[in-house]
Amino acid sequence: GGRLPSEPELAAQFGGSRGTVREALTMLEREGIIFRRHGSGTYVNKYALRIQARIETALEFSELLRQAGFDSRIRLVKAGVEPLPSDIAAQLDIDAQSPALFVSKLFLADEQPAIYCIDVIPESLIQAPYEEDELRYPIFDFLKQRCGESVGNVWAEIIPEGADNELAALLDVEPCEPLIRLEEVSFNELNLPVLFSRVYYKDEFIRFSVLRKKV
Repeated sequence: GGRLPSEPELAAQFGGSRGTVREALTMLEREGIIFRRHGSGTYVNKYALRIQARIETALEFSELLRQAGFDSRIRLVKAGVEPLPSDIAAQLDIDAQSPALFVSKLFLADEQPAIYCIDVIPESLIQAPYEEDELRYPIFDFLKQRCGESVGNVWAEIIPEGADNELAALLDVEPCEPLIRLEEVSFNELNLPVLFSRVYYKDEFIRFSVLRKKV
């Protein structure tokens, strides 16, 4: 709820230009983190700070759990090269049955299963040999180190889904218990798809929020 310093004061405090400060404030205002009162100044939106997980921000899952207050750990479930089914191939804009690396991981919150993720990378993007142990770490690191790709944007579709028997066992829930499922396509800096992810979240650990602005 506090008022921010003026643009010149912020520029001096952070050693940046006034134009950079103005651009940063514009981005924060667009995200609902701050708001402006005409003739009074710029203020922090205390209600926006209550949001623990913003749906429009693509955080690495371990960091997402840590920010929610949990100790986080990754468990590799399985990994291997498989032919792409037609639905995922269409998302990645390549031919069906093309070989791709499938990596399935559980993200634990205080040693309890919280997020189950299946990451899919076209094998043609992998430029260097790798050890299976590397796949236990965040997939964005693997993309950068072994594929030479940096993610710029992530497109996500939110789909409610009841847990089937396999998901129920993995996430320690009852069959048919509701889960939050995200279908994500990550794009590189040239806006080309480089990664498909299917992610299942348990509501008790992660609940997404969005601050919508009336237009």
